[in-house]
Amino acid sequence: MNGAIVEAEKLVRRYQRGTETICAVRGIDFSIAVGDFLGVTGKAGAGKTTLLNLIGLMDKPTEGKLTVLGHDVTRRGISLDRLRRENVGFVFQDFYLIATLTALENVMLPSLWTGHNLEPKAKVLLDRVGLSHRVTHRPSELSGGEMQRVAVARALVNSPKLLCADEPTGNLDTKTRDSIFNLLQELNRTEKLTVVVATHDLSLEPRFQRVIRLEDGNVCR
Repeated sequence: MNGAIVEAEKLVRRYQRGTETICAVRGIDFSIAVGDFLGVTGKAGAGKTTLLNLIGLMDKPTEGKLTVLGHDVTRRGISLDRLRRENVGFVFQDFYLIATLTALENVMLPSLWTGHNLEPKAKVLLDRVGLSHRVTHRPSELSGGEMQRVAVARALVNSPKLLCADEPTGNLDTKTRDSIFNLLQELNRTEKLTVVVATHDLSLEPRFQRVIRLEDGNVCR
């Protein structure tokens, strides 16, 4: 990968909304180095989630070239689902935990696709994120910060090379926001994990190693 885990050239993503064409990402160039702790910042509607979905292989570009983990994802026939499941972890603002499952069972969910026994690793990860005492609790019994920690553990259970977090602190108070952000920083520092965080919270910008600031789908210089 020549030190880059993601490389984009003239990257474009357009959507159709009825008869209207929405250009969410407008021909941008960037690269993300292995081990980066990168922020994608900007106001609502700037294109942050669209860009994160492209980086995290949840979506394909309309135009341009995008290489992720050494794979040209614009190439025909490439399986984004498989590449994502094996290499990318995702954390979302709304947690997306299953209400009827315990914290441990939620972290183990990726085993449905891998077929591997993930329980030992899931327990280790819940301990790592400070929830070893909450493994049998369901989401309704957890605080917002605890639910997000479960979501982080779930995103890590398949040992991803890239962790994408879309507004992971957006629904949290300031103290809990800082706790989750510190956890992501620690994972980047100690595990050498490449982390990309999309956030509208510009106060977090100084805490990233690098920042891509978006406005109307363009990179602000």
